[in-house]
Amino acid sequence: MAGISMGDNAHGKKSVDTEIPLIPFIDLLLCCVMFLLVTAVWNHMSSMEANLNSSADPAAIDTPPPEPPLTVLIDQEGYRLSGAAGDEVRIPLAAPGVYDEAALAVQLERRHVVDPSASAALLSADDGVNYALVIGAMDVLVGSGFSGVTITGTL
Repeated sequence: MAGISMGDNAHGKKSVDTEIPLIPFIDLLLCCVMFLLVTAVWNHMSSMEANLNSSADPAAIDTPPPEPPLTVLIDQEGYRLSGAAGDEVRIPLAAPGVYDEAALAVQLERRHVVDPSASAALLSADDGVNYALVIGAMDVLVGSGFSGVTITGTL
């Protein structure tokens, strides 16, 4: 063990020679080091990267978000078309159980004439709708000029 000598015994006093308990001291230092290492890792994990637009590019701030695409929903009552402006057109069944694809094509062509640059469309079907109806609606959408058809879940 380590010891500390406080000098010679010149005045007849008792020698002050103490031993330092090194093992507990090293244990304390190791605990402090481990605590600092762990908190440094947590400090790194709690940081969040943020990618902010700089104010040097005002065009990036002024650009409006893209318009949501045309949405076609197939449910038990027929087709339902909704656009970016919030308008909604319902195309009822032609007969019980018969979907009117001709009326759907007419409505889609009207929308494509209004905005010929629009090519994206979202297609969604309720539960219980036959998959052949979804494929038929996709064919009508592509035939009407909406080449970017995306099938989604229930909207």
